[in-house]
Amino acid sequence: MVPLHADILDNDLTLVYIGARIGLEQGWSHVYSLPLQHELFTQLRPHAVFNDGERFVSPPPFAWILVPLSVFGAGGATIAWLAISLAALVLGWLLAAPGAGWTRSLWLLGALAWYPVLYGLSLAQPALVIVALAAVAWRLAEAGKPYHAGVVLGLSVVKPQLLLLLPLVLLFAGRWRIVAAWAATVALLAAASLAVIGGQGLRDYLALLDEAQHVANNRYFTLAFVLGPGPLSYLAQGAVIAGAAVAAYANRRASHARIFAVGIVATALGATYWHLQDFTILILAAWLFWRDRPPLSRAWLLLAIGIAGEFAWPLTPLPILVGVAGWAVLLGAPRIAEPSNNPA
Repeated sequence: MVPLHADILDNDLTLVYIGARIGLEQGWSHVYSLPLQHELFTQLRPHAVFNDGERFVSPPPFAWILVPLSVFGAGGATIAWLAISLAALVLGWLLAAPGAGWTRSLWLLGALAWYPVLYGLSLAQPALVIVALAAVAWRLAEAGKPYHAGVVLGLSVVKPQLLLLLPLVLLFAGRWRIVAAWAATVALLAAASLAVIGGQGLRDYLALLDEAQHVANNRYFTLAFVLGPGPLSYLAQGAVIAGAAVAAYANRRASHARIFAVGIVATALGATYWHLQDFTILILAAWLFWRDRPPLSRAWLLLAIGIAGEFAWPLTPLPILVGVAGWAVLLGAPRIAEPSNNPA
């Protein structure tokens, strides 16, 4: 609350608000125009620096979502989004958290106390909304509604990097109906986005994405921290993708909870664009992982990751990267006795 109280517009949602305003006032083909973004940013935050981290680079659907909130102004939109984010966390917890009674409530308390979650809230990030979408998709898959699950999962394109490998994992695990509905939803949103922003908007968007790839901070919490930003890190991330596919196939008879956890953890490990607040998505993986009743020797790994995310990151991201890598390996190894499950 301290940074929000100091400057309610010092967050990432302000950039999305700028995109929505440009779309409404200048036309959606100009939404990725850097001069227009700079102009509106200066109007909203005249004393702030418009550096390489102050860009609206999210897909167009995120700006569309913010259009109804823009009537409250930039500050009001931030407050409304924070309320939506907290409601999304509670929804995800109600749907996916294991246990019962007071024990179950500790999972919500733990999520609210974890620094990546708090940091994401201070930046008004959409990570908690993605947590809720993935939890709803998992619950729909559990209920035998794979096509509905895929449609909901497709809505996560507002921040696609948080669940990027999950569709691949679902596909290799035999959940092809979920993936088919996801692909159709993403294709529909992509076609609508291209139709709205046009050729000029697409060129501006690709230019901003290229700039973002060269910002060191965007890869600080990825394998590039260990292996450097060159080809070696991309080879390692490719190995993670291949390993996730193999793990998904090996666990194809496992529960939906385990498969979703494999996809989420693999995404966090193999990301090419990741920040501290993006680790928020791991709270859903933890809930689903715990539903699979892991041995205590494996469950201790969650505590190590939690501590690394809370305390170690100011010094180095290495502890949390090592913890996530260990978690990915443990999830990838199939259990000796897996419950039978209808993959579709």
